[in-house]
Amino acid sequence: MDTFLMICSVAADFGPYRGELYRVRPQDIGIMLQAPAWIKDTMMYKWLLADGAIKVADTAEKQKELENDPLKGLGADGKAQEEPAEEQPAKPARKTRAKKGEEA
Repeated sequence: MDTFLMICSVAADFGPYRGELYRVRPQDIGIMLQAPAWIKDTMMYKWLLADGAIKVADTAEKQKELENDPLKGLGADGKAQEEPAEEQPAKPARKTRAKKGEEA
């Protein structure tokens, strides 16, 4: 049976496929899992991959990256976070004149 390595940041059920069901339990979240290749054909896999809730170790380099920091780039909700935009310098505060009778 063909398998692949993945990290899932949410609990999910994949299947059924020929009577099989693959389940990612809550205690499996954030752990490198060896999953059967047939789950790549399921809608749940496609939805979670598009949402950023699944990371796949499809190359040796990606596998090493996921082994070292499996939750990198994920927010508290388990979904992929966008890279923060480059911070713009703050504009200086606008100076105003005091009206008659008011103190500056």
